[in-house]
Amino acid sequence: QPSTNHHPKPYHQQNNNRNRDNRNQRNTHHLALPPTRRSAVAVRPLFAEPPSADTSAKADPFDVPRPDPSVLTSAKPDDEQQLVFAQILAVIAVGTALFVALLSGLEGLLPEGWFGVWRDYTWPVPLGLIFAAAGVAHFTLEDAFVAIVPQKGTWGGLWQVPAPGAEALGLSYEKYHCYWTGVAEFGGGVMLATSGLSLTGIPVQLPAALMFLLVASVTPANIYMYTHDAQMGPNVPPIAYPEGHYGRAVAQMVLLGLFWKLALQ
Repeated sequence: QPSTNHHPKPYHQQNNNRNRDNRNQRNTHHLALPPTRRSAVAVRPLFAEPPSADTSAKADPFDVPRPDPSVLTSAKPDDEQQLVFAQILAVIAVGTALFVALLSGLEGLLPEGWFGVWRDYTWPVPLGLIFAAAGVAHFTLEDAFVAIVPQKGTWGGLWQVPAPGAEALGLSYEKYHCYWTGVAEFGGGVMLATSGLSLTGIPVQLPAALMFLLVASVTPANIYMYTHDAQMGPNVPPIAYPEGHYGRAVAQMVLLGLFWKLALQ
């Protein structure tokens, strides 16, 4: 016999029970999905890291193509080598004269005294420090500078600069000229910088004239790099041929012109 205490549940409670059962069925169905379907969904992070750069794609400063030896001046007959050497010297001389004329024209255009202030207060010290550092490099990077000293007899026998006392000092021809130019660059650079700062009684015109002669005397080393594709060893990036040597020639003209103006002010 049914109990008289049993009363049917209200409608809203029955509805809540049915909703709970439906949710449980859906959750059970969701968990029962095959694992292969769930793992196929790729999750992409909101802030993805950029792909790493390929370091191998960076340009290697040492990977500079070298010219065919047959196109170099050193492969030409002796008389042609001598002619090319003379032509390069003439180009540097003319370029230096043009740069001096440019500086003189600028001096005439500026108000009186302005060019002198620019020349006297901004040229000697930087140039002196640069050449003093270059002189030290002749010893710290000895192999690099020895490699660009023209060998005796270069340019069809034209280069016959002696090396007095090299045997007594136990030095090769190349090391001899590497060392004395290094000492001269360091000493001349220090003298020029200290004169520009008025730390000595030496007028700036004297070291400037000496540095002009020194730059002129080492110009053949730069020409040798062009005519023979001489490089400054494995630790210094090679110079592109021939366009890289055009810049070096212009630098020689500028240095010679600056020292000329300093010496003859």
